[in-house]
Amino acid sequence: MRRAFWGVSLFGILGLVAIGLALAPGCSKAKKETLRITCWGGYAKPYVADFQKLVKEKYKVDVEVQITNPTDQDEFFMAVKNNTADLISPPIELPKIPRFYAYDEQTPYLQPVDINNIPNLKNMMPVFRDDTTPIFAGKRYGVPYNCGPYGLAYNTDVIGTTPATWNILWEPRYAGKYTINNNFPKVNVWITALALGYDYADIFDIGNLDRDKVQQQLNVLAKNAKSLWDGAANPDEFPELSLATTWGFAAQQANLKGGNWLLASPKEGGTAWIDCWYVGAGAEDMTKTLAEEWINFMLDPARQADVVKSQGVSPVIADVGELLDAKEQAMFHVGDENYFKSVALWRVMTEETEKAFNDMWEEAKKHRE
Repeated sequence: MRRAFWGVSLFGILGLVAIGLALAPGCSKAKKETLRITCWGGYAKPYVADFQKLVKEKYKVDVEVQITNPTDQDEFFMAVKNNTADLISPPIELPKIPRFYAYDEQTPYLQPVDINNIPNLKNMMPVFRDDTTPIFAGKRYGVPYNCGPYGLAYNTDVIGTTPATWNILWEPRYAGKYTINNNFPKVNVWITALALGYDYADIFDIGNLDRDKVQQQLNVLAKNAKSLWDGAANPDEFPELSLATTWGFAAQQANLKGGNWLLASPKEGGTAWIDCWYVGAGAEDMTKTLAEEWINFMLDPARQADVVKSQGVSPVIADVGELLDAKEQAMFHVGDENYFKSVALWRVMTEETEKAFNDMWEEAKKHRE
């Protein structure tokens, strides 16, 4: 009897000790969560470790960040449609484009963000914060992250004077010495129209353009390009080039590899994209909280300064303290509200116009054969 009693007491004591250890401060295991992000390359991977640290300290959660980098905007839409991403970073207008429409009442693919969970939003430049493109039914769905031009970059080792016009791309001496985008047909139609003298009021509507006239010029642009790029231009090709169209990324990378590339400001003006963070409709509970935490995290001055340093584009937050030097701030128009009002920010176009621009680009590429 004494032996049996001792055994029961021992197991009881061990059980109490185990319970006590489990409840002791610092001994409980952190919950595990997963955040799935589909974003352009470079938008997430460099920042994962810092985000995980923030989440662990704030929520006592271990978060695994799963990243997918697309090369085409269609992949953003499919990611939220198929619920394979909690967070996406498409161009700001994508969810309102007819063929990607994400706000259908029966099957919405996105959900509004809780701006109370994104306090850094208050620091955003008005030109971005007040843009109504990511607003639907009075609610904010998208939060701008960065901005950049479909820009004209030039190799200062080859071209000594800053190009003043888009028309330089059509000069015979540069045939075979430039690269242009392939998978966003509209941007090439836009710069062709601008080079022909059309203004911002015209370029977003095929009905305002002489289609045959633009097509002829577009054919030449495609034919004489050394290469066409998807996603982002290839900086490794830049030493062989004189000119390039770029979101800004490739020129910055080419310079880090020893190149001397700058962005021109053509007299005809230009277009500029805004990439936004949007939360997929399938993100629930802690996953949605973490998605909003990520958005706020990416609007922190340190990450916004890195938009310039690592991505070669412009931040949406004006004040990044002393994290950028004067040259970087000037080149990437940091906090320059007037500059962003002088370019044509990408807009939602009709399905007819989208189709026309796509068809025109497909026709233009035939001249490369």
